[in-house]
Amino acid sequence: MKLNFVSRFQSQNVRYVLKLLIFFFFHHTFSQDVQQVEVLKNDNQVEKLFDELGSSELKLDVIDLLTQPALNLGYEKINDSYSSFGVDVFLNFNDNNASSSWSEKFSLNPFYRFYFLNKTDFGGEGYFAEVFIKFSNIKFDRNIYNYDLFPNEPLVTNEEISAWDIAPGIGVGRKWLNKKGWTFEYMLGVGRYLFTGSGNDDIPDGGSISDNRPEATFKGGISIGKRF
Repeated sequence: MKLNFVSRFQSQNVRYVLKLLIFFFFHHTFSQDVQQVEVLKNDNQVEKLFDELGSSELKLDVIDLLTQPALNLGYEKINDSYSSFGVDVFLNFNDNNASSSWSEKFSLNPFYRFYFLNKTDFGGEGYFAEVFIKFSNIKFDRNIYNYDLFPNEPLVTNEEISAWDIAPGIGVGRKWLNKKGWTFEYMLGVGRYLFTGSGNDDIPDGGSISDNRPEATFKGGISIGKRF
């Protein structure tokens, strides 16, 4: 009876000792991990992150590529944790009538971004606000009404007009960046053309002109990019 009690006491002590050893082992390991995580990044570490990931980025808008067809390529240069600048180039290869497709056939879009909230030390990630300006070549339909020949049923002729315009605008979006330097972002913005003029004008001999020229322009999409 006494031997059984002693053996049970010894076995319990062994279990307690093992539990304590396991506890101290994990506690020591966890403490080391916490200490590594809590080290603050200095300027040299941030600069090293820039060197590893790169401060330049090329990206492709997959929505324009799949739905138009059109090609929208972008370049972004990271200034710091808070800002970046760049330019987008849009080429529309769609031959559909301008009124049933994007009116822009070509646009060059410089932009400047401000990152906030989920921004990171190596920059170019998180929520952002953007200001941009579009230099666009647009095509739109013009309807010409001639009332002299048929006053009750005017003769209508249609032609496609090509013109250049400028549109300043603003937008917001979100970008993610992984450790390999690949990026994913979505962005939505709107601008207004400066030289829209009057949409309806009179012409000599009792006719009139009606333009379907757009007054606003859209900028945005879903892009995949690579930092270098």
